[in-house]
Amino acid sequence: MQDDKTNADPDHLDRLIREPEAADYLGYSVRALQNWRLRGGGPRFVRVSRRSIRYRRRDLNAWANGRMASSTADSEDEPHRGVKALRRDPRRSAWVEES
Repeated sequence: MQDDKTNADPDHLDRLIREPEAADYLGYSVRALQNWRLRGGGPRFVRVSRRSIRYRRRDLNAWANGRMASSTADSEDEPHRGVKALRRDPRRSAWVEES
């Protein structure tokens, strides 16, 4: 996940990046980041304003490193266990837990 820019730019890991860049950095979709923010379990983020979210590469690295496993038996510590599926409710223009 680290690239060669880290050596040339000392602020590379701490610079705020937009959601699409963070998703690309992790190899996930923007929607996955949005779902994690809503239900928890995702990387730390910065809420710049009500509709503006940013991430730091340092936090993305820490989140990914915190999920390292050496076998599938390590999944007992899975952070998303018991989390219900979410769906978009167009009437409320919000995400809600599926029943």
